Formats: sequence, C-alpha cells, structure tokens
Amino acid sequence: MNQSLSLTLLKGKKIFLNLKNRLIKELKRSLSELIKRKIEKNYSMYIEFLLKSIRDLKKAIDKPQEIELIFNTKDYNYLMKNYGKIQDLFKNPVEINKDLIDFIGGFKISLSGGTISYDYTIDNLINIKSSFIQMEISKIINDSEIKEIEQNFNYFIQNQKTKITEYLRQYDQIKL
Repeated sequence: MNQSLSLTLLKGKKIFLNLKNRLIKELKRSLSELIKRKIEKNYSMYIEFLLKSIRDLKKAIDKPQEIELIFNTKDYNYLMKNYGKIQDLFKNPVEINKDLIDFIGGFKISLSGGTISYDYTIDNLINIKSSFIQMEISKIINDSEIKEIEQNFNYFIQNQKTKITEYLRQYDQIKL
C-alpha cells in the first residue's frame, strides 16, 4: 500500500512536469506565430530591425575575412534587390545567401568559410530565451501551491498508513 501511494505521488509529479513542458512548447510555438504575423504585417519595420541587428554586430564581424549573411527566402529576395542596404554597412565584401531550411526571420552569419558562425534567427533566439520563459511560467504556476498540494497528499498518505496500521493491529487482536 505504501509503495502504491508513493507511485501515485510520483505519477502526479510526472504528469505535472509533462503539462508544464507542453505549456512551454505551446507558448514557444504561439510566440513564433505571433512574431511571424507581426513581420508580415509590418515588413518594413522588420527590415529596419534586421539591419539594425546586423549593424550592432558589425564591429565583431567586419574583418578582412569572408562574411556570409544567410537569410530566409523572403528576406534574401528583398536584400538581393536592395543589396546596397547590406553592402553599405560593411567595409569588406559581404556575400548574401538563402538558407536551405526556411525560418521565420532573423539571420545567420558565417565567417571564414563557415569555421565561425552565429545564429540570430527568431527560432534560435526563442530557444535561447526558453529558460527565461520557463522561469516566467514558474512564477505563474506558483511552486508554493504545488508544494502545498504535495504536502497535503503526503499528509493524506501518512494518515492512510496510520489507519491501515491501526486496522491491522485491531485485526490481530481479534484473531488472538
């Protein structure tokens, strides 16, 4: 009986953890979709953000080496038509390419023929921030409430053990 109650408690914790993980996964998916809609709604503002992000990294990457900027299909097409917007940011030549796997937005940087690379795609930035997302969810789902439920359940288990022990003791007395 003791083992059964402990297994029930363990299953409860596992179910809660799975729910929390599904919630985080769904939140990341919803965030990606929201960003995608915002990009589509105001593409020019997104391009400004993209160029500012590249400009902010300029000091670290604008060295006499091969600089390759990799974009999704839509951004690649736009920037190929407006190549000057990228070229004006750098002293050194820059190559623009389209990634084989399309992504929501952002960009990747490859330096020195791919030996050094950076991933500033929206998907990757969301993944990097997922620990922050988990902390925010933990704030919403207050750990003290979970601990209180766990303590109540442990109290229930101990109470049931005591009742079973008392019942068995009375049974043994009747049997004698």
